[in-house]
Amino acid sequence: MNRMPQFCIGWLMAFASVVSVAQEQALRDPTVPPVSAGLSPAGSAAQPAALESGGMAVVVRQGKPYLVLGTRLYAQGEKFGQTRIERITETEVWLREAGNLRKVSVFAGIERRVALPPGTSTTRVKP
Repeated sequence: MNRMPQFCIGWLMAFASVVSVAQEQALRDPTVPPVSAGLSPAGSAAQPAALESGGMAVVVRQGKPYLVLGTRLYAQGEKFGQTRIERITETEVWLREAGNLRKVSVFAGIERRVALPPGTSTTRVKP
């Protein structure tokens, strides 16, 4: 009969130690991208670097384009950090920073061209 209280006390101590370890771990903010994504919180100086590394996207909502950085949407005319968004298209974003305007491709290395009809060659044959 004396073993039951000791058994319960042992389980309670083990449970208390597990709970205290879990409480000591910091909880991650779900609105901030994880460190492994290579993005920093919006408004920081590292955001333009995320643009160059392909850490952005463009979405269209109700006919209006938005720049997606991390977990935030930015419309034309809005600022993140010291950078102002001048124009957004489906393939490019124009940014003004310290008076300089620069164009950033949404899809680096991909070029948009008109498709040729099937069976058409791009090389010309001389008659």
